[in-house]
Amino acid sequence: MEKKGPYTVEELRNLDIGVQFWGKYLVLEVNRRKIKDGREIINLRLGDSTGEVDAIVWDSCKVIGQLQVGEVIGVLADIGFYNNRLQATAKRIKILEEETFPYLKKPDVDINIMIKRFARILESITDSYLQNLLQQIFTPETKNDFFRAPAAKKIHHNYCGGLLEHTLTVVELCLRVAKVYPLLNKDLLITGALLHDIGKLNEFKMKVVPEYTDEGRLIGHIVMGSELITAKINEIRANGGAFPDKLEWMLKHMILSHHGNLEFGSPIIPLFPEAFVLYMMDNLDAKIFVFKEKIDENSNSNDFFTNYDTLFGQNFYTYRYKGNSEGQ
Repeated sequence: MEKKGPYTVEELRNLDIGVQFWGKYLVLEVNRRKIKDGREIINLRLGDSTGEVDAIVWDSCKVIGQLQVGEVIGVLADIGFYNNRLQATAKRIKILEEETFPYLKKPDVDINIMIKRFARILESITDSYLQNLLQQIFTPETKNDFFRAPAAKKIHHNYCGGLLEHTLTVVELCLRVAKVYPLLNKDLLITGALLHDIGKLNEFKMKVVPEYTDEGRLIGHIVMGSELITAKINEIRANGGAFPDKLEWMLKHMILSHHGNLEFGSPIIPLFPEAFVLYMMDNLDAKIFVFKEKIDENSNSNDFFTNYDTLFGQNFYTYRYKGNSEGQ
């Protein structure tokens, strides 16, 4: 590991099959298993601030130190192709004593800019019932957790600050839709957008990578979010405040239906316009994130189609037309 480097993950993903590379990466997953002949192999997920890649460690690989999630490693490896995706085969691995922070994925926008935007959106809610509820939920302690939480374990915005980034984008999309359709109650729609993933604060714990809590695995963030809203509204009423029953039902319905149907975790489909718009905008942001990731991963490739993605059941076309404006 004497050479200087390393490759970035984005460069690694675009190396030609058969190329040997080396670099420094963060260990995101470690899975040990035995194959049919009794040998033990280790499957790794490696990453840095630009992305991730799978790696396999055979028993012939020299490993100096103990492979664990959260360790920064130096790795010499060959890039190959397995199960319709690139995979690194490690030749040498050394555990390095380095801080993990530089290797972690981060939001595209500075966290302080997003926090200020979040504060302005909270202040924009004029409905007194919804404003009071948001203040009860977003205490200073909760905001601190919310600003640093991930939005998912793997699929989208799966990094510190990802929940805030995703939530703000969903809010912005909802605000634009509300301008087009006067039928929509903007305060209800934006409150639903702000709270749609609030249950993720208890569904995930953030270590080096997002991990499910026991409660999160058993109940899920959709139900947990609805339960939190119920508890806060009950507190408001117990302290002499008011909150209309129908408004409570509608807000909880938006949380429970925001994944669209049972197949994706919602116990009920959206039954009124604000709930439907929230579902569509949440889905839109998650899917556009995936397309962007696929485009970025393939940015140095001459092939504009990605390998078949088994999770999404498709190839992704990554060519970006730059336009033909005057003067270009």
